[in-house]
Amino acid sequence: EFVLEEAPGLDTTMNYVIGRSPISNTAARYENAKRRQRQNMMHNNETYFDPWDSIHEANPQEILDRGEQVSLPPMFILQGSLDDNVMPETQAHFVDSYRNAGGDIEFEVFARAEHRWVHTPSPETDRAIDMMKNYIASRLEALQPVA
Repeated sequence: EFVLEEAPGLDTTMNYVIGRSPISNTAARYENAKRRQRQNMMHNNETYFDPWDSIHEANPQEILDRGEQVSLPPMFILQGSLDDNVMPETQAHFVDSYRNAGGDIEFEVFARAEHRWVHTPSPETDRAIDMMKNYIASRLEALQPVA
């Protein structure tokens, strides 16, 4: 449980998560950057994860693989099929692991979409925005007390 010093009575529960190509496996993403010789991405990872072994400690995929007892809020992941930064197969493996751990997760792959596909207005970005709005609405509805 996370408690804010400034507001200790504030409920910080995450009721749902939406991720667009989230980094669900930090180590796999780093290995992918090495294979593709993306020096900047490699450097950023090597700088952020200090000491280096912390890349495994906080890795969402590895946390699930280790069977750690963690909160699994409902999640919706949007992923581009042509994403070469966060690989679709890595994301699909995470989705399977999340479900197997008892998590409620929705996964939508957008055909012919690269990593930053949502930055360019298109029918697919409109569809993604509509899907996210509907997901949020369904989550908020689920939080409402029954009369």
